[in-house]
Amino acid sequence: MIAKKIFQRRKSKRKLIIITLVILFIIMIIYYFFLNNRDEFVIIPENKKNFYIIPEDRGGQKVENLDKKSLNLKSLETINENVNLPNNLLYSIQIFSDTEYENVNNYLKKIISSNESIFQIDDFYILALSTEIGIYYFLIYKNFETRQDAQKYCSNYLSKIDNCLIVDTTKF
Repeated sequence: MIAKKIFQRRKSKRKLIIITLVILFIIMIIYYFFLNNRDEFVIIPENKKNFYIIPEDRGGQKVENLDKKSLNLKSLETINENVNLPNNLLYSIQIFSDTEYENVNNYLKKIISSNESIFQIDDFYILALSTEIGIYYFLIYKNFETRQDAQKYCSNYLSKIDNCLIVDTTKF
């Protein structure tokens, strides 16, 4: 008969585990001391070359008015005879503004002609503010000595206006 070992000694995995742990420990030490970059940010060197080049001859249709700050080619004629500005106007409440005088005038007519209107036409003024872009027309209401007086009047008597805009008319 052939003798078989009944009680076999198992191969120990202890050596394999110890070797694996030692190798992992060595890898961690190499990473920590040599590969780990402790800088908190990356420094990107300044690019002193041109990012893009605009060619002299762009081809196609030539673009006019390149030296203008705005491309508003509309004529900038003010309607001075219709804009009424008294000399003693200080602070007012802005009701409406637009780039077209006709729109401001039509809005004024709509306010005055309504049946429940409490406004008088003598309390309204139309101011023109000329800028590089064009002319803005402002419909303002009443004349006040101080900004606080205008704010009090607006909060007490003009309940339909959500946010009163007080205009310093001396800047016009």
